[in-house]
Amino acid sequence: MEVLETEIYLRYKQIIESQGFVVPAAGESPAPRRVRMEDLLDRYDAFCFDGYGTLYNRGSFVYEGALDWYTMLRAAGKEMRLITNAASDVDSVLAADAGKRGFAFSEAETISSGSLLKDLCAELRCCGKMVREVYYIGRETGKHVLESCGIKAVAPAAEPVEPIVAISSAKDTPETYAQAVKILKRPGAILLVLNSDAWAPKIPDNDGVTVREPVSGALSERLRRDSMCSANGGAGCETFYLGKPFPAIWEKVKRSLPEDSRVLMVGDTLGTDVLGARLAGFDSALVVGRNVPADELDSDEVVLGVRPDWYL
Repeated sequence: MEVLETEIYLRYKQIIESQGFVVPAAGESPAPRRVRMEDLLDRYDAFCFDGYGTLYNRGSFVYEGALDWYTMLRAAGKEMRLITNAASDVDSVLAADAGKRGFAFSEAETISSGSLLKDLCAELRCCGKMVREVYYIGRETGKHVLESCGIKAVAPAAEPVEPIVAISSAKDTPETYAQAVKILKRPGAILLVLNSDAWAPKIPDNDGVTVREPVSGALSERLRRDSMCSANGGAGCETFYLGKPFPAIWEKVKRSLPEDSRVLMVGDTLGTDVLGARLAGFDSALVVGRNVPADELDSDEVVLGVRPDWYL
């Protein structure tokens, strides 16, 4: 992992533990066995999948074998869920986009980080925050998530009435970044991280080489650090994270599944998919070589203190 990436995921783990949740230690168990999806078919009742980097990527790109997994599990009558940190639109649209790629998840089977914003806003409003306007950095379609919660994104050169910045992707410019920092240095400022992913894999090139890039979680961490100033005692803005690996999304997943289901989370990222699955009490399978390069896998597991149950 990149240095900043490591720091971000360790911070996530510390935040979760500071809230009283326990992330089971990886221990010194033997290295996970490399398996095929069919080897896991009879072990689990429900299969949860990350989207980008696991099943598909931008545009119409679908990873080799992913549709075979989907078809096999549907044919076997397994419960399936799409658990994504994408906050680029509301769940109905995210489900439809997955369907265009061949993964026919229903809206009810789709649980995104953005879908958690409504509950967070309700909590903030109970604490006296109106959360009616935000300064927003992300894809234009991400504004649909804000609108579903009664929130307006102000113009790029404007400031919201309350000092609140929302991030859903790394679509900043030098001007929008500077404006976001200015807002976050105001007393009582809040940073809403709608997509907690720190790094993500791009579509492999013609030689099959995968390049990774910093995304919204990395942008949000830079903003958080740059917001530290005398106005907030050097502590920086108050930051709220949505999605994996944080507890709220896993509670929503559990409520959507039959009680006592044996659940497997399949993803490409140690710091969100695997760490979050351990927090939820789910087993996990890591797709190696996407967001975790194979030659960095052992060291990344050690530094984060997490390890999947299986490698795919």
